[in-house]
Amino acid sequence: MGEEIAISLKNVSKCFKRYARPVDRLKEMLFPGKSYAQEFWALRDISFEIMKGETMGIIGRNGAGKSTLLQLICGTLTPSSGEVQVNGRVAALLELGAGFNPEFTGIENVYMNGAIMGLSKLEVDERFENIAAFADIKDFIDQPVKTYSSGMYVRLAFASAIHVNPDILIVDEALAVGDMFFQAKCMARMRQMMESGVTVLFVSHDTGSVKSLCERTVYLKDAGLHAIGKSGEIVDSYIQEQFVAMKAIEDIRETPELINMTVNNSCCNLIGTSDDEMVEFRKKVEDLRKGNGYIKIANVILFDNHYKKVSEIEFGQYFTIRIFCQVFKKLPEAVIAFYIKDKNQIEVVGSNNVYEEQNLHNLTPGDKFCIEFKLQNRLKSGYYNITVIAANSLKETNFFDWVECAYVFQSLDIPGRTIWSQVSLPMETCILRFD
Repeated sequence: MGEEIAISLKNVSKCFKRYARPVDRLKEMLFPGKSYAQEFWALRDISFEIMKGETMGIIGRNGAGKSTLLQLICGTLTPSSGEVQVNGRVAALLELGAGFNPEFTGIENVYMNGAIMGLSKLEVDERFENIAAFADIKDFIDQPVKTYSSGMYVRLAFASAIHVNPDILIVDEALAVGDMFFQAKCMARMRQMMESGVTVLFVSHDTGSVKSLCERTVYLKDAGLHAIGKSGEIVDSYIQEQFVAMKAIEDIRETPELINMTVNNSCCNLIGTSDDEMVEFRKKVEDLRKGNGYIKIANVILFDNHYKKVSEIEFGQYFTIRIFCQVFKKLPEAVIAFYIKDKNQIEVVGSNNVYEEQNLHNLTPGDKFCIEFKLQNRLKSGYYNITVIAANSLKETNFFDWVECAYVFQSLDIPGRTIWSQVSLPMETCILRFD
């Protein structure tokens, strides 16, 4: 393994044995030629590398193998086959309750954890004041850990992990139990560690956090490596698959006929889009769309305040998102939504016709319509893309069409003024002077 690689997994698999009765385990020891166990494969043939200083997300449904993978990397489990190599000191926050002795006090656990991580008592002494201050559990640090709430436990565990100067930090959903202020403090510290070159593995069901923190993401599914790549793309794929799976469960009693039709090129061509533009749009998004086809997105265009098509919008200017649609099935209602996403595929702004009190009812095959969303550009400079969704309702979502990256545009700063936050909300400001 090269020096620039922090973690390497090659064809890693992990199998657990399940025994129907305790005596079956004894039988297998006495008669090694025969198996009395049922095999359960938690991971199969996992291979990938994480570079030093990289932040890697790990996502997947419960039971996909995320926690098993982290335990293999930490060394608390050994693989059934394959090779795991780790280059550097690892600090891990795994499942709640792991790593601390519940009978020991918080102080005793801090020193024990430091010793396990290879620190001397003097080194822990030097760090203890900072650990206690970050955890902020006050006098409870003198009490046995078994008396702690889940939030107090996480506070002490995270504070201990980050102060051992790890080369690799692993966080497995543990921060989800902390209060909002502590979560924000942990995120800020994690970002500091990432900037200093610490390798981070981050497991969370909060897909927004995975997108914002992680450069790449591993998607585990059915004990295997389903996908690995840029976080925005992998997370969006995961979310869409979950929506599809949820809808499949809802539709077990009634499976709708799948519609597979192309948009009529004459759709809405009198109000701002041409046949050629719609053909080009259909080709462009062919691999970026999903849905049953009951409604199809025919085109998406941005206009400035004078209804001129644009791909650049200066901060403060008003612009219009116009979405062209065609109906292929009789529908009692429909929702047309959009999300503006940044370069990391994080949703920054979004809305839909229902939220804007413009309802769509009683649609019939052949209906053509467009919907406009007019808004002011308050975005930081940079490139953004628009995802457009057509669905049946907000309560029981059945996706008719879901088009990623339907339109790309650039937000420009006003000359002489730089916007630092992702979004700058309009506000009223006053200064009050006092004698």
